[in-house]
Amino acid sequence: MSLDSAEFTEHPLKFDPSDSAFHRILVKENESRMINRLKPAGRTLFVLNVPPYATAASLAQAFSVAGPVASVLLQEKPSEEPEKEDAGHKFKVAYVVFEKASSARKVLDKKCSLRALNEDGQLVTGMDKWRREFEQDVPNPVELQREIDEYMAGYDREVQKQKKVEEEGGEADDEGWVTVTKASVNTFTQREATISKMEEKMSKDRRQKELKNFYTFQIRESKKNDIVSLRKKYDRDLQKMEQIKKTKRFKPY
Repeated sequence: MSLDSAEFTEHPLKFDPSDSAFHRILVKENESRMINRLKPAGRTLFVLNVPPYATAASLAQAFSVAGPVASVLLQEKPSEEPEKEDAGHKFKVAYVVFEKASSARKVLDKKCSLRALNEDGQLVTGMDKWRREFEQDVPNPVELQREIDEYMAGYDREVQKQKKVEEEGGEADDEGWVTVTKASVNTFTQREATISKMEEKMSKDRRQKELKNFYTFQIRESKKNDIVSLRKKYDRDLQKMEQIKKTKRFKPY
């Protein structure tokens, strides 16, 4: 798509009807090799140099002087596929689609002057625009509190309902039957698992205690045996000493 200015028609575009200053935009018939239902041939104008403060609604109002506008597509750059409207402070391009081809031809032939972007006083710019965008991003505290209260009320109802089901599931009816629910099965499984763990721990403690007592008994017996061995050795040594003494006292002459 060529952007030669000779192919475009220039139109002055004011922000407000009372303004003496105006902004110049360039308009030409949109030419595409592809069939695009959003940008039908003959009824679509390609607009360059669209100011950052212009919106799709304000452009539709400005071009509606030539005839009913079906849609306006704002994009950051020319493309066959539609893009999300750029929220930044940049100049953009626009595709203005009229309901009739004669309306588009009227703009190209400069048989009409475009209306001001803010002719209805609805276009917000500057600080007012930023403040409105900020207020839209920040949630309403009253509405937010209402949503929180509704959520918590629903949560409390679910908790009470679940508690009631668990209580009814563990009680026997008049005929002695007990309703088994998912909650009661889970509770029973948890209790069985807890009991098994406790029994396993008790068995382990018992084995450790027995093993500890066994080692204590062994140590005690070993000490007793050592003492007995020492006493026997002492007795033998004592007898040897007595024999040595007797041998030294023996004198045949």
